[in-house]
Amino acid sequence: PGGIRVFKDSDFEWLRIIECMKKAGMSLKDIRIYIELAVQGDSTIDARLAMFRRQQDTLRAQMQQLQDTMQVLEYKCWYYETAQKLGSIDAVKNLPDKDIPAEMQAVKAHLCDCPDAE
Repeated sequence: PGGIRVFKDSDFEWLRIIECMKKAGMSLKDIRIYIELAVQGDSTIDARLAMFRRQQDTLRAQMQQLQDTMQVLEYKCWYYETAQKLGSIDAVKNLPDKDIPAEMQAVKAHLCDCPDAE
């Protein structure tokens, strides 16, 4: 009545799993399906494992996208820090490849395929 909930120790495991699933980007619909499968018991082990494998694949793809984005941000920080030091954007644009850090060259090459890559 007062909005206070009482949980058993076993409830905390469920709550942690649900929290993990939400953080991993699993939809509420899929979380609900997982819970229904878990309640059914051992006959649904394969289905539950498949759900977690799919979510792992999804999360790995998202992590790769984030890593790619981080590389671009690191390149842009290097780019503008170098422009500050050299006094202009044109000075960075005209840097010979040998003066560009190796880890930045691949990102620069990728960005050059896009308009307004500066």
